[in-house]
Amino acid sequence: MNKQIQIAQATLQDQVAIHELLFQAASWLKSIGSKQWNGFLEGKDNHHTSEAIARGEVFICRVNQVPAGMFILWSKKSQWDQILWQEINEPSAFYLHRLAIDRKFAGQHLSEKMLSWAKVYTRSQDKEVLRLDCLAENIHLNQLYQINEFQLVGCLKEHDAGEQVADFNLYEWYA
Repeated sequence: MNKQIQIAQATLQDQVAIHELLFQAASWLKSIGSKQWNGFLEGKDNHHTSEAIARGEVFICRVNQVPAGMFILWSKKSQWDQILWQEINEPSAFYLHRLAIDRKFAGQHLSEKMLSWAKVYTRSQDKEVLRLDCLAENIHLNQLYQINEFQLVGCLKEHDAGEQVADFNLYEWYA
């Protein structure tokens, strides 16, 4: 069976699917011992996803029309981004957050496809750079970003993220 992959801006009709993707990702992270995204499991959505959907900042990936993944692209720094990126130059940038995959689609390279799509979108919107961060200890994500041409540009040491105190790697991809 041929897989048809579609990535598009999420609409308000996608809100339930987006919430389910985030909840599933947070549950999976907790099951492997991570405290990352635990707030989402407690009903705290510090990314204000519903509002971000309404603003056109959330993107959904579908495989054969089935919601399979999502991510958020912000054109302005969030409070979190201001802390992480405060010392770094101010190019015209997108900030990528909440890259999540439905576990049924794990291992099918959807993360790479979504990152590739985000890079093309970044160029199409005349942005200079696509930025993201991840836990420094998350070997899988660090490898994913490096394989997909993101450059490690910094590390914020022992940052209190609310859910945990950890080191965060900062990555950029230049359009």
